[in-house]
Amino acid sequence: MPSDWRQRYAAKIKTAAEAIKTIRPGDRVYVGSACGEPQELVRALAAAGDNLADTEVVHVLTFGVAPYAQERYASRFRANAFFIGNSVRQAVNEARADYTPIFLSQVPSLFKTKRLAIDVALVSVSPPDEYGNCSLGVSVDITKAAVESAKVVIAQVNRHMPRTLGDCFVNVRHISALVEHDEPLLEWPAIGEPDEVTERIAQHLERLIPDGATLQLGIGRIPDTVASLLTQKNDLGIHTEMFSDGVLKLAKAGVLTGKYKTCNPGKIVGSFAAGSRALFEFMHDNPMIEMHPSDYTNHPVVISAHENMIAINAALEVDLTGQVVADSLGHMMYSGIGGHDDFIRGAALAKGGKPIIAMPSTADTPEGVKSRIVATLQEGAGVITTRGDTHYIVTEYGVAYLHGKTMRGRAMSLISIAHPDFRGELLHNAKRRKIVYPNQIMPPAQAPYPAEYEETYRTRDGQEIFIRPIRPDDEPMMREMFYQFSEQTKYLRYHAALKTMPHNKMQVFCTVDYDAEMAIVAIAGKPPHEDIIGVARYLADAERQTAEVAFTVADAYQRKGLGTFFFDKLVRIARSRGIHTFYGYVLVENSGMLKIFHRSGMVIETQTEGDVVRVTMKLPPETPAG
Repeated sequence: MPSDWRQRYAAKIKTAAEAIKTIRPGDRVYVGSACGEPQELVRALAAAGDNLADTEVVHVLTFGVAPYAQERYASRFRANAFFIGNSVRQAVNEARADYTPIFLSQVPSLFKTKRLAIDVALVSVSPPDEYGNCSLGVSVDITKAAVESAKVVIAQVNRHMPRTLGDCFVNVRHISALVEHDEPLLEWPAIGEPDEVTERIAQHLERLIPDGATLQLGIGRIPDTVASLLTQKNDLGIHTEMFSDGVLKLAKAGVLTGKYKTCNPGKIVGSFAAGSRALFEFMHDNPMIEMHPSDYTNHPVVISAHENMIAINAALEVDLTGQVVADSLGHMMYSGIGGHDDFIRGAALAKGGKPIIAMPSTADTPEGVKSRIVATLQEGAGVITTRGDTHYIVTEYGVAYLHGKTMRGRAMSLISIAHPDFRGELLHNAKRRKIVYPNQIMPPAQAPYPAEYEETYRTRDGQEIFIRPIRPDDEPMMREMFYQFSEQTKYLRYHAALKTMPHNKMQVFCTVDYDAEMAIVAIAGKPPHEDIIGVARYLADAERQTAEVAFTVADAYQRKGLGTFFFDKLVRIARSRGIHTFYGYVLVENSGMLKIFHRSGMVIETQTEGDVVRVTMKLPPETPAG
């Protein structure tokens, strides 16, 4: 054998057609994945189809065409997908191709242990470096394991493949045949301007991501939109299965320092990339990026070693108990397990970790718009994340934290973030299943949750408090706040020595017709460590001209400006709805609330009846402009 790798390289050069002749009937052939698909080799494989028989084609996600899955090749090839892409979905659901459900972290061991032995691996690589090492570039995932365990390795050498760094190299000596063919890599189309639903989901996700967190982001509209909202964060890190142009945007903004990563600090770690040519150029010889096989990136133990690991994954539907479906639509197989549960479980075990499922509340189907939050899963649907593994569910209507909650708590939280058009039906079905109280009520569907009133308030001592409209699933936190009130606070708010707050009373406080009234809560902390520390509400009269106002703040948060903020916010909301007169009943000894009213700048009238003061407040007339 020649000692110089260049001589060895030259001796292995073949045309695609010549290299494909190595494949024998009955072989199992691995095809490189996603944007790293060896397109010229796939074309040659299809062209040789008439001379092959009983060839199994194994792959993960395919972005390009998959001619081996076409009906006319059914007697020659049979695809076996670990993840179902558009090009093989029809074949899988017509039984002309197979789907193997498995965690992506476990696929490499199938190859290495020969439980699924690979005869021929068709892969795409960069040109060799000075030592004869070719990089697998943008698609390392399970490809490296296929290369290391295959009997024959055929590589398309493509100058457009970036030379990425990490555990992603294969030396020329381990390649059986080299096909030099340059062509642009397959690209994942850039996402345009996000729609309103995606924007709202991303805003909720942004609130869950602290500075210094390590992120798992996939590809698609939601991850890219989340990335666009993170440019003001500090010292984020990336440890992910796959990444796209959203990561490029964050890197260019200087947000991705990886300073606080507990594994591979300072590095963007991924298994494969799917994006634009600009992303691929950014990856070329970039020491900031390390590409690793999926049995490393996706191993739950490795993931769990990252403190503050935030894993964001999608779902097709979620039932009221928290079961998550991500790979099927009823009996129809749609995608795959992939790295979904690897990261959900890994993030759950990480210190400060947050496993998140993010999805729009509805889906457009041939039968019309349907809720993704459902009372019961469709027949045939497969559960990817069990109800015991589910933590965060996010839709455009908010965040539901389920872990450690009762079935009733889960159902109420999920109904609260479902689309308003489906909440009544979901509540009805939850009652039929005896998951919730028989007398449980919900706001009317025609008064949707007013997300536009969400905002963050900073107290006088600098603490960040999240302000939002109240929801029916706030009942447990409202009850906890009530029972932590001092006797004095209870007396000042309710004008009586109130001792209990049972469900039938508390649910009325938490269930608001947002058109006729408004109630907002102040929340300290972030899921799963949230506490309601204050509530304010107004109730308008029948003519919607006058409103009664009331608010209270937990003892530990009094005298921090929250009461004044509450009142000002209620007035702003009411004024936007045509209400200009307010009144409240205040005990004479409640000097704090009386001061808030008198300092409001409104026209004040008071009337004392015994120990109660009725305070009437009118907005001053607006001064004409100019």
